[in-house]
This record gives sequence, C-alpha cells and structure tokens, in this order.
Amino acid sequence: MPTSIDEVNEVSDEEVGRVQSFFRKPSVAAMVLTGDLSIGDSIRIQGATTDIEMTVESMQINLEPVETAGAGDDVGIKVPERVRPNDRVLRVSSGSAALSPEMMRYGLIAVAVIVAAKITGLI
Repeated sequence: MPTSIDEVNEVSDEEVGRVQSFFRKPSVAAMVLTGDLSIGDSIRIQGATTDIEMTVESMQINLEPVETAGAGDDVGIKVPERVRPNDRVLRVSSGSAALSPEMMRYGLIAVAVIVAAKITGLI
C-alpha cells in the first residue's frame, strides 16, 4: 500500500518511450515510443537531471503533425525545457489515485476553510 502521493504516482506511471535527442531552438524532444501516445496525454519526462510533467500539445512524425502515435514510432514533441538522451517518457495516469500536487493543495485549503468556518461558528 503506498504511503505517500509520490508512491501513488510512481505506481500509476506507464513508460511510453525514451528521449533520443533534444533540439534547443524549437525546444523539441525526439523520442522513440514503446507505447501509444496522443495529443492531450499527460506525460512526465524523467532522467538523472530531468523531471518535467506536461501535457502533449503537439506531436510530429517526419515533420507532419499527428494526433496519435504508437510503439516503434519516432516522434517529436514540443517540450518546455531541456531533456536529455535516454530520459524516460511516462504517461501519467489520469485516474483518481494520481492526484497532482496542485489538487492536493486545493483540497487542503478547502478543508482549512471549512474547519475555520466551523470554529468561528459560521457553519
């Protein structure tokens, strides 16, 4: 049983590819896929010095835009910062078990507001 949100996220991430190279000027990662990937998927790129979580907004095969790609395809995706060869590309589960840190923060704020309202007699 996972004991932290990081452990939950590790369990729910599925490797879908590896970075082959990075192009700085257009900020694009070239990668070979080991699984399916689509526009709109949430991914995490992890390596020794890389840890980026993002949504796939554009993807190309041979400079042609595509909506989806599969295992064995060489694709390019726009990335927000530098990635390195052999960084792992993971699809982040969209299930309820994988809560983002932002969602956790909003939940804690909501609980704090409710508790404060009860203490002050507002509810």
